[in-house]
Amino acid sequence: MKRILLFGFCFALLTVQITAARGSRTSTQQRVKECLQRAEALLDSDPSAARAVLDSIDPPPAPPVREGRLSPLRGSGKGVLALYALLRTQAEYKCYITPETDSLIRIATDYYGTPRRKNFHAALAWYTLGCVYSDWHDDAAAVEAYLTAKPLFPDTLNRYYILCNQNLGIHYLNRRMYRQSLAALTACRGGAERIGDSATVAFADYHAALAHLYRQEYTQAQALLERVQANPKATALAQNTVWLQLAKIALYQHKDCTRARYYLHLNEAGEPDSTTLGANYSLRGDICCELQQPDSAYYWYRRSLACQSELFTECWNYHQLAELAPRLGLTDSVPAYVRRYTLLADSVRYVERQSEVSEAYSRQQVEESRRALTRHNVRILLIVIALALFSALLAGIGFLLRDRRRKTQYLRLQEELQQNRRESLNIPEEDQAELRRRKLDICCRMFRRTPSARLLLGRTATTNAPAFSAAERTQILSDITTSFIDIMLDVKNEVPQISEQELLLCAFSALRSPSQAVAECLILSPTTLRTRKFRLKEKLPAELFELFFEETPSNINS
Repeated sequence: MKRILLFGFCFALLTVQITAARGSRTSTQQRVKECLQRAEALLDSDPSAARAVLDSIDPPPAPPVREGRLSPLRGSGKGVLALYALLRTQAEYKCYITPETDSLIRIATDYYGTPRRKNFHAALAWYTLGCVYSDWHDDAAAVEAYLTAKPLFPDTLNRYYILCNQNLGIHYLNRRMYRQSLAALTACRGGAERIGDSATVAFADYHAALAHLYRQEYTQAQALLERVQANPKATALAQNTVWLQLAKIALYQHKDCTRARYYLHLNEAGEPDSTTLGANYSLRGDICCELQQPDSAYYWYRRSLACQSELFTECWNYHQLAELAPRLGLTDSVPAYVRRYTLLADSVRYVERQSEVSEAYSRQQVEESRRALTRHNVRILLIVIALALFSALLAGIGFLLRDRRRKTQYLRLQEELQQNRRESLNIPEEDQAELRRRKLDICCRMFRRTPSARLLLGRTATTNAPAFSAAERTQILSDITTSFIDIMLDVKNEVPQISEQELLLCAFSALRSPSQAVAECLILSPTTLRTRKFRLKEKLPAELFELFFEETPSNINS
């Protein structure tokens, strides 16, 4: 008894502990989910606060790494881990923290994947992966991620979708893919205008101006740059660098060195750090070359090399120095300048290679075309199905209307037959023959309103037709019996010894059915049919026989 009580106590204690642990785990998971929701709500407005919220929770355990790759996520916490990885990476990106690896955001992309249905978190995961590669200046990988994200966004007016187009335009511009860059930046600008984001509009206009400028389309570039200057939401950096681009237009298009120098002065006045003015000094060197001032040009190119310049500007500086050095008697410096220019030119060609980005773009175009073709085929299929259903509906309505009309006519004939019966009670004996002809005419018209009439008339209109099936034969005989019941009763009353088959033969004859069809319906040979007809001539009074077999009034076959 004590053992039983001890066992019961231990079991109850264990149950309480399991329940408490489960409740604690559930409470912890609920708190983590609430923190993730709060961080996601703060992500756009205050990324630093969102990052602080994410710091306040313990990150879910990451999946183990197997053979250099993350193993598949398993368990109920995989969704929480994926959302945490997504929000954490996006918050750090917005706080200008460049991740050292892409393993964290890859947890989110592996979990969300590329679903068939549009999914915001999946789109944001791939967009964030593209942002990581953008920070690493990996144009090809970034373009691949952005192109994967675009079709997953449920709404094209979502800010991240618009930024996706913006970033694609910049990466295309880096690889000198001007047509694709302008298309992406135009889409970005259109979306930003619709949501009222003037800052993004200015950013898109500025980079679109660069694309036109690189293509030597100076008029379009100047119009866009002036639009950036007129935009009150343009950043100070964009407003300042506009002067540099206008200086290029003034020099390269109009050869107006004075105006170009004025624009450069405005740009340099707004930039306190002279080490970032490498492009300005290089352009001043170009102005001096245009004015045939080699000494000043050489000075400005050398000064540009001392600044933080982009690769293309540095390459151009060495190219110009290699040309100016012999004119200034500095021939010993020429080999060094040429060597540096050659190395940098190779680097520029490598950086600007378009094959990887073009391949990703082509794959996306093919995939988009495939999806568009699929949507087109689905629309065509739905239209065909809708037309088929509509046609079936019309056919059904037509059939119902026709059947209703047939039944109405049948009922009218029934009423006419009833009227004929009432008249037969008061009609003189000498007028009975005319009344009988009218009744027979009504019976013939009633049969022609039945489905069997088409089958029988179709047989009369064709040759070498297949034989009637048992069901067809039964239906024809049933409809004939129903339609001719009144006239058959009159003949039966007058000639009691007549058989049912002989009455059917009279009805077939009144309908002027062909002998072959009558023989098939009555299962008689042509010889037997002729014999039955001869016997009916002996059985029936001459008036009745002539009514069914010899008289051919126009109203019977009408």
